[in-house]
Amino acid sequence: MKYFKTFLTALGFITFFYLITPNMLYAYLDAGTGSYMIQIIIAIAVGGAFGIKIFWRRIYGFFKRLPSRSKEDGQDKN
Repeated sequence: MKYFKTFLTALGFITFFYLITPNMLYAYLDAGTGSYMIQIIIAIAVGGAFGIKIFWRRIYGFFKRLPSRSKEDGQDKN
């Protein structure tokens, strides 16, 4: 019964969105639209790579500043 309710809810949403969308769409995609999309994808990739670079440098710097525990444990035992 749970799955049937989920199915009916999904069917209701699909029907609702089908009824509110227009039947005909009049859109024009310019010839430069494809290159613009490629530029956006490249910008996202480069920005993400830069963000990851900054993020990993901060993590590396944090762990580099921590004292080594193996040295401390070795000194306490002797």
